[in-house]
Amino acid sequence: MINLCLAQKSLFPCRKSFSVLFVYGLAELENNSYLRAMKQDLLKQEVERTVGRPLKEARDFEELSHLLLSHTRERLSPTTLKRLWGYLKNEEVKTRPHTLDVLARFVGYRDYEDFCTQVGRLNEVQSGVKTEERVATENMRRGQRLIITWRPDRRIVVRHLGGSQFEIVEAENTKLSVGDTFRCHLMIQHEPLYLDEVVHQGQPAMVYVAGQKDGVVIEMCE
Repeated sequence: MINLCLAQKSLFPCRKSFSVLFVYGLAELENNSYLRAMKQDLLKQEVERTVGRPLKEARDFEELSHLLLSHTRERLSPTTLKRLWGYLKNEEVKTRPHTLDVLARFVGYRDYEDFCTQVGRLNEVQSGVKTEERVATENMRRGQRLIITWRPDRRIVVRHLGGSQFEIVEAENTKLSVGDTFRCHLMIQHEPLYLDEVVHQGQPAMVYVAGQKDGVVIEMCE
């Protein structure tokens, strides 16, 4: 941030020039605030995508609080989450770094700084309708197999159990194992794949993100 007092004294001795600089400084501050809010909105969208629905009701934040404790071993109160999502009206939002770190870990990143590094680059942020190939689970037959790969050398073969339920029957170079089960309603080519309610070696159900940076490649087996 520009030192306005120093600038007024040494560079812009006249009152008018200082006013111009002061306005510029405010504009820079507002822009930084906008960027911070935008990155936090992106993180909230990732959280909602991970849990599989928008957070709109009081019980949604209760459930998210339990999920965070289960998957990250860190607790964020429902009230903190409601305040961040704007559920509590007329309350000023002062988000602690710890809160953002926990949410970032929940969606598969090391911390909030890592999240911003990976997906918060403004020149790479785009919006619009996804036109890539979609694989909807309701269109699959029971027993249908899919080969799913992602960088650098991860590969799983999954078998459709019906509905949104899948079982892993082959696994290479990944933390996922043969016999793991998960739920997934929609898969999109070259997009991150969110596996919900992953049951892995008897551990509590968790969320797993495959190909979070470069997406996954999905191949149907006959």
